[in-house]
Amino acid sequence: MFTLAVALLCVSCASRVVDDAFDGKFDYVEETKTIVEYCQSCHIHRKFESGEHVSMVVPKYTREPYLSADRCNTCHTIKRDFWGDITRSTQFPDGTMIDER
Repeated sequence: MFTLAVALLCVSCASRVVDDAFDGKFDYVEETKTIVEYCQSCHIHRKFESGEHVSMVVPKYTREPYLSADRCNTCHTIKRDFWGDITRSTQFPDGTMIDER
């Protein structure tokens, strides 16, 4: 039983490609490709186009680093729990996104 617990702990702590991409450990092309493929694996984002997204979203902000963002992990992050489940989040600068209504 102890061996199983240690094995599970090691697996949950192991570095994963998606984690490395969000941590900025790859060059721009590999990082973006990995993150976009990860996002597109979700049924909600399967038709997501990263270039279109950046060109539409960046102009809505009024301050750095969002005005010059060219990497997904400027605004988007993931956290992995003990069991390896991922929680996704988006960082919005408080009160600085321009409302286009």
